[in-house]
Amino acid sequence: MRFVRRFFKSRMGGQQTDFWESLRRPAQPLHFVRRKFLLHGQSYNVILHKEAATNRLVVQGSSFVVSLSPCTHENFERFMEAWYRRQARQTFQSAIDHWIREFHARGIHLPAPRMKIYAMRRAWGRCYYTKGLITMNLHLVKTPLPCIRYIVLHELCHFLVNNHSKDFHALVESFLPDWREVDMRLKSFTREQRVLE
Repeated sequence: MRFVRRFFKSRMGGQQTDFWESLRRPAQPLHFVRRKFLLHGQSYNVILHKEAATNRLVVQGSSFVVSLSPCTHENFERFMEAWYRRQARQTFQSAIDHWIREFHARGIHLPAPRMKIYAMRRAWGRCYYTKGLITMNLHLVKTPLPCIRYIVLHELCHFLVNNHSKDFHALVESFLPDWREVDMRLKSFTREQRVLE
């Protein structure tokens, strides 16, 4: 070993210290987080890279590969909530844009509402029609995409019919004929996956 060190020292000069330190340095550890995470109705496990240079999440197959530093429980929870909020905003806005186009195609010129996202326990969404605002449940992004589109449509329809009368349900059904099946799927998924717990 001494011979090897002398050889590298003669060849590498001042770089030899960094070289030996890199050999001693342990490989970047990998850790599996022992709980599942949901996105758009799919279940993912988490592979955690500690001491990463950049905090990020990459979806690889059925895994979320999370690079995080410093890797503390609190930092991980904050990182995941921020990531979920970005996914939720993008997903919900895409659904809003889709339905607004559908309304316009039928000659119903509904202005695109403002949207706020909260983690709620008792509602998937709320419509404040006098304010041009809908609030969406952060946890909804964990459910299947058809369920997300249904809830967004439900809230948008409240701008036209602000109750749950027959007229309201007829309006929803005119855009989404199978809304009852989707509603049952959402309730079943929420119960089985404990989305709101």
